[in-house]
Amino acid sequence: MANEQIEDWKNRTITAVSGAAVLSQASGREVARHALKSLFLLTKEDRIASLNIINQIDNFSVRRRLLEIFRQSFVEASSSFTSPVFFQPGDFSDSHFADAFDRDLLILWRHLGQNRARFDEVMQSYPNAARIRILKRLNSRAFAKKRRIRYVVNGVFPKGAGPSNAFISFIALIIFLALLIIAFD
Repeated sequence: MANEQIEDWKNRTITAVSGAAVLSQASGREVARHALKSLFLLTKEDRIASLNIINQIDNFSVRRRLLEIFRQSFVEASSSFTSPVFFQPGDFSDSHFADAFDRDLLILWRHLGQNRARFDEVMQSYPNAARIRILKRLNSRAFAKKRRIRYVVNGVFPKGAGPSNAFISFIALIIFLALLIIAFD
């Protein structure tokens, strides 16, 4: 990474982010997000080097805007899987939000091999609010219930259900045959 490229990035970022921040906070954040993505390409996703470059920016409002969304942008750029729903505000009493959040959390959980230590390691790079909400939801009874239901629906039974697996399959076959007989009588 050349010093000219870094200086050029800083100059363009200061101009773009401060100009967009005049319009609105949301547009300032979006421009900062795109600037951070280009910074991560320059630094080859080196978190420490990126933070050092951001700290060299003299304009306080631009530096604050960049640091405000640094973690989220870093997670989006460096993770193999993440979901925008993890970063959105929402309430779990809203069934649509809860279903979308649980679906993506289950995908992430399976993507990490259902390994809690690996999951906790990945969560360390998430912003605090998102990390706390994800970990609380992962440990909640509602998510555990949905996870068990999805395992059963997909044909994968939870641990401890091995001996009864054949029995459950046999009962399901009997019920299916009974329904076929009733339907064609």
